[in-house]
Amino acid sequence: MKQSTKQAQRRDALVAALRRVAGERGILQANVRTVAAEAEVSAGSVLYYFPTFDDLVAAAVEGVLEEFYERRRRIAEEVADPVERLRAMIEAGIPDEISDDLRIVYESIALLPERPQLRPLHRSIVERQVMLYRTTLEIGAGVGAFRPRMPVAAIARNLVALEDSYDLYPLLGLGLDRAECRRAVLDYAALALDCEL
Repeated sequence: MKQSTKQAQRRDALVAALRRVAGERGILQANVRTVAAEAEVSAGSVLYYFPTFDDLVAAAVEGVLEEFYERRRRIAEEVADPVERLRAMIEAGIPDEISDDLRIVYESIALLPERPQLRPLHRSIVERQVMLYRTTLEIGAGVGAFRPRMPVAAIARNLVALEDSYDLYPLLGLGLDRAECRRAVLDYAALALDCEL
């Protein structure tokens, strides 16, 4: 096995260990020692592969954000009908359960003042989600399924903002019914797009 492959595997194992620690205790409780213990390595090994703990956090958050985006992108590619695609994207964007990975995404926002290197990652995932929605809305408008009542870019941003808000609610202890949350977003989309959803 090449050294670079072995190093990549060890880095991946440390990222996975951080994700497990963050999933169990929250990302704000994770540190070099907790990750090293979870990965069954020394703290020095963690810092050998990631010069700073911030680098490890950034790698973990980036991995979670990429997986999250890829799931959404697959939906956009696999569902041809724009109305069905929109429904599927909203369904995926407001899951019944907030996964540990999604929790990491939202908890990492609290780290932005101290770890500004995370800002481009968060900005990128928001912009790419907006673009997925915008593309779906433009296709739907082009085939006559949607009749936007405001600029498509604004509707797309609002959909992402609504999803983010409803996903944050459970982390704040607001136990709203997830089906009702999805219905509220669908209702907004139906009004904004002048269509039946």
